[in-house]
Amino acid sequence: MDTYDRRCQLGASRRRLEDAVILHEQKRWTGAIYLGGYAIECSLKSLICYEQRKDNLKDTSTFKKGLQAASLHNLTNLLNALPTLQRYIKLDRTGRYKQAWNLVSSVWRNDELRYSDKVGDEAESKKFIEAVKVLHRLVLDKQDETS
Repeated sequence: MDTYDRRCQLGASRRRLEDAVILHEQKRWTGAIYLGGYAIECSLKSLICYEQRKDNLKDTSTFKKGLQAASLHNLTNLLNALPTLQRYIKLDRTGRYKQAWNLVSSVWRNDELRYSDKVGDEAESKKFIEAVKVLHRLVLDKQDETS
């Protein structure tokens, strides 16, 4: 299995969101936040491929220009590779997407969450998962994908 494949990333984004919701329901809030952020990471990688008409992230100009290794896990780096989505979020008159992006990108710190031994906070997890759902729907819509 090639984890850089667009379809793999897209499928992983859907499954990690499902996992995040289940972990939240099981009161595993830090894990829910971690997997929710990972769902957004995978969906953004898939969108990069979609926009560049590539089946594999390694074939994209974004990857070839150096967005590799640890930088591939940074949500801001990924969004910066998607100027159309970035503009859409910025110009959204409702502020819904900007608010969701600001919450997800500020809370989701990959390594901190991955190695955390904390249970986390229910209210923070609930707000985070809701923001992830908003962004995930947007990113999939931009790829003409259904849930």
